[in-house]
Amino acid sequence: MHPTSERLKQPGGLAERLYGLRRAAGLTGARLAADLGWAPSKVSKIENGNQTPTADDIRAWAAECGHPEAVDELLDILADVQTVTRRWKQRTRTLDSVQADILELEAATTRLAEFQPGMISGLLQTADYARETLHLPCGPLSFGADEDEIERLVNTRMQRQRVLYEHGKQVQIVMLEGALRCRVVSVATLAGQLDRLAGITGLATLELGIIPFDAAVPIFPLGGFRLHDDLVIVESIVGEQQLADADDVARYEKYLGLLREAAVTGDEARRLITAAAADLRGGG
Repeated sequence: MHPTSERLKQPGGLAERLYGLRRAAGLTGARLAADLGWAPSKVSKIENGNQTPTADDIRAWAAECGHPEAVDELLDILADVQTVTRRWKQRTRTLDSVQADILELEAATTRLAEFQPGMISGLLQTADYARETLHLPCGPLSFGADEDEIERLVNTRMQRQRVLYEHGKQVQIVMLEGALRCRVVSVATLAGQLDRLAGITGLATLELGIIPFDAAVPIFPLGGFRLHDDLVIVESIVGEQQLADADDVARYEKYLGLLREAAVTGDEARRLITAAAADLRGGG
């Protein structure tokens, strides 16, 4: 079990203390979430140890339950949890476990949305594209991975793509046109990747949007991000940051909406893909 979840849920832990405050105040989880302007599932996730609350979450929770005097003690418990989490990440976190967590998260997500400025989304990659990008100097090799581990990462990434074929899933992916042409892999692998993209644009679960070179890009295209229902994951070259605060989630939902408005989909997106493939094969 993840040590954060275990520590949150243990007797006297943060999740138990917050649950007790809510019950003592006579509030349902749905009512507390509504009063605080949170997503309905956030209270449940915190109380079940599946999401670590922020300091602001704790202050708002205690105030809404009529116990602002409990904040200092609760923040002390939070600091203890965060210390344990940092140690765990430093000592035992592996690339395999990161990918397994992503696989589990995506399986539990109803709506998965993503923006990628310069690469193909992992949910849409061919095995060859995934393998070659994972071999880049800034990838797993720089964290000490060997060939066997990279191959396991490729296999997990392929497993993640099952969400594209699951009834009830909604996948929204927006990328810049440059992502279709970025040579982070060999020409042959990129050509195969573009063929794959052209073939899946008609999937019922997938909305694939591409922002053309000549379209205005409405946000800073500095890095990719993913939305898993009410959780945001922001990507960087060395890792990911998870954001669950309601304001942060709303902000990224707005960014995604602007990106979707700027993108073309369907036949227009397919034309951009086939044009990139033709230029690639023609040496352009």
